[in-house]
Amino acid sequence: MEEKIYSWFIKKGNILIHRNENCITFQLNNENEDFCWLTKSDTDEVIDILTMIAKQIWENPDYLRKPYTDRLYKIIDDNCHVWEIGDSQLLIKYDETEAVIKIKSIGNANLNIEVNQTVEIIQVLEQLNNQI
Repeated sequence: MEEKIYSWFIKKGNILIHRNENCITFQLNNENEDFCWLTKSDTDEVIDILTMIAKQIWENPDYLRKPYTDRLYKIIDDNCHVWEIGDSQLLIKYDETEAVIKIKSIGNANLNIEVNQTVEIIQVLEQLNNQI
């Protein structure tokens, strides 16, 4: 299957997403801002792409499925959702003042996200997107 890299400019920043074997590589460029900002339509696009790639990985007969036993993220100040991904973190939160979803990575710029983490990220994005 041909590897595709999805890249687009969002309200503030740029996001690259592509499949990396059995993970999804997620790269955020926040253009010297603290967070990348996603509008409702930006978030819909991210959800669609993450869902499509996660499905491809899940349906691959060579993929070793890991059981989902417990929540993989924690919630910190300001209702911010945080995933530990390797030595890095992915943070997602809703900004009521700007009516956007803010997302950033701390640590490595390229996050290799596993399918179970991706499912949670999609669910959180959907939940937050309903607030916009």
